[in-house]
Amino acid sequence: MTFERRRQTQTAEYWLQEFAVHEQDVEYLYEWFLEIGEPRGIGELALKTVEHRCHEEEEALSRRSDGGLIYQPVDAYGVGQRLVFPALDYAAGQVLAVRKGNTPRHGTFSVIKVQLDNEEAPREFAAELSSDHVLDDSVLRLQESQNLLSPEQLYELYGQSTRELLEEALLQNKDFVHFDGHWFLPGLMPEVSPYHLNIAEAIVDDHRQPLAISQLLEGFEETDWPSSSNISVRAYALNYAFSQDPRFVDLGNPDGLTWYLRELIPPGARHKPVRLAPMHRAQGGEWLSRELHEFVAELVDQADELERPHVVEPGNGEQVQFYLIYPHRREGSLPLSSQALRMLPERPADRFMVTFLDQRNGEDIAGWMVPGEGYALGLEDWYRRHEVPVGGVLELRQGDAPFTFLISHEKKRRKADWIRQARVLDGRLTFSMQRKALACRHDKHLLIDGGPADALDGLWTNAGEECRSLLGYLTILFPELAKLSGQGWVHAWTLYSAVNLTRRCGAVPIFAELTRQACFDPVGNGNWVYDETLRNVVYETPEEMSRRPKSRCQDLIKDRVDQYGTSNEVWGP
Repeated sequence: MTFERRRQTQTAEYWLQEFAVHEQDVEYLYEWFLEIGEPRGIGELALKTVEHRCHEEEEALSRRSDGGLIYQPVDAYGVGQRLVFPALDYAAGQVLAVRKGNTPRHGTFSVIKVQLDNEEAPREFAAELSSDHVLDDSVLRLQESQNLLSPEQLYELYGQSTRELLEEALLQNKDFVHFDGHWFLPGLMPEVSPYHLNIAEAIVDDHRQPLAISQLLEGFEETDWPSSSNISVRAYALNYAFSQDPRFVDLGNPDGLTWYLRELIPPGARHKPVRLAPMHRAQGGEWLSRELHEFVAELVDQADELERPHVVEPGNGEQVQFYLIYPHRREGSLPLSSQALRMLPERPADRFMVTFLDQRNGEDIAGWMVPGEGYALGLEDWYRRHEVPVGGVLELRQGDAPFTFLISHEKKRRKADWIRQARVLDGRLTFSMQRKALACRHDKHLLIDGGPADALDGLWTNAGEECRSLLGYLTILFPELAKLSGQGWVHAWTLYSAVNLTRRCGAVPIFAELTRQACFDPVGNGNWVYDETLRNVVYETPEEMSRRPKSRCQDLIKDRVDQYGTSNEVWGP
C-alpha cells in the first residue's frame, strides 16, 4: 500500500478555518513591495500570500525529510538514529531504546522508543513487522505530485476569505497605506507637501472642473516635485494625499479618478436640500383606488418608489418625461426616477458634474447629479428664463457625449388663462384665480403659481401645529382649493401639487388618505369633494374603502381598491 501525505495548504480546512495572517506574511509582503516598487491590489497581495504559504510548507517538508530516515514499520532501527514520521506531519525524532514485542497478529517484532523534537514525552512505535502495514512501501512526494493544486487554483477556491483576513491585518499595520483598493509602502512614495497640495488646489480652482490625476501631474512639471519616480507611484502618492486632504473630493469618472474642490460643489449637491427630502413617502401596502393607482404611475414621484437601489441596471432610458412640482421648481432641480437613472450607464460617484443642453438652442448648462438621492441640480436660471411653471411638462434625453443630457419643454403660443394663485395670508396658505399667460405646455391640474418664494419658504418650516399631520393639512387645504370650483371639487393631482408647495410629499400618502377617510368622496374623473361632518370617520377595511358606505355620492362610486406595491386580493364594489 502507498502512503501519500496531503499537505495542509491543499485542504479547505486550512484556508477556511485555520488560516490567520502572521507577522511573517506581512514581512514577506513588505519585502515584496521593496522589490517591485509599485502599488498592488489586495487580490494580488492575497495570491502572493497563498504562494508564500505553499512555498514555506514545501521547504519545511524538505527540511524535515532531510533530517533522518523515513519511518517504515518493516525496517529495523538502532539507538541514536534520526527518523521522520510522515503520518505525524513529518515530525522528526531520535531513537532512545529498542525492545522486543510479540502479538498473535504480528508475531515477534521490535518496539522503538522515540523522542520527537516537538513533544516532551517519548513515544513508542513498531519496527521489524513482518505483516502488511498501512505504511509499508510509503512514498514521500515533496516537490511533485499530479494531485497538488497550484497556488492560483487554491486562491480561486479560497481567495475571498484570504483577502478579507489580509486586508484586516494590513489596515492595522502602519507600515502600509491603501487607497482605491491598492496598497503600498509610504516610505516608497514621494513626499506630497502642503506646498504641492496648494498648487493642486490652484490648478483645480483655475479649471473649475474635475481633473484627472494625469492632468494634475502635468501641472507639477515646473515644481520641485520628483519627476524621476515611477509614474504609477507618483499618481498613487498624489491620489493618496488628496484623499487625506478635506479640500479635495473624488467625483469619479468611468476612466478613473477625477478630483475637485469641495468648496466648489454647490451646497445643494453636497447636502440634500430640505425641500427635496420627503416628509411623507410611500411605505407599500397603502390602499388606493384603481384610478389613484393609475395617477401614481403617471406622476412618477421618487417619493412613491418603494426601493431606490444603489445600482440601477442600464436599460431603455434614452428619454423620460416628468412634471415639475414646486420643490424642484424652487431648487432648480429635476427628479431622477429609476427610469431616468437608466440613462446613466454607470455611476462614477455619489455626486458628479453633468452638462445639460437646451434642446432648442444648444445652450450649455452646468449641472450636478446626485443619483442616490434622486435629483439633479443646476436648472434654476433656466426655469426662470423660460418661465417654466409648477406643473410644466419637461423632457430629459440622453446626449451623445458622456454625462450630457438634453433638457426641453414644449413651447406653445402664449395665451392668457385663469390659473390658481397661491398666497400666504396671516401665516396660512390661501388660493385664488388669476389670469396669466404661459408659453410652456403644462398639466392644468398641477398648475399653481406659487407667488413670492420668500412667503412660501416661511410656511415650509413654520406651517403651524395643526398642519403637522398629513390628514390635518389636507383638511385645511381642501376647502381652500374647493372654493375655486363652482361644484366644490378638487382634483387629486391639484391636491398633490398644493401639498408640495409647503412640504415634500409623495402622491401615495395623499391618495391613501383620500381612500381611507370618509370625509373625502370621489365624484369621477379624478375629482373629490370634502364633507366636514365625516371628519373623524375612517374606513377600516378594504371593502369599506371600496364601497364607501357613508358616501352621499353612492351612484358615482364605481372603482375598486387594492394595495400599493403588493399583489394582494383586489376589492371592488
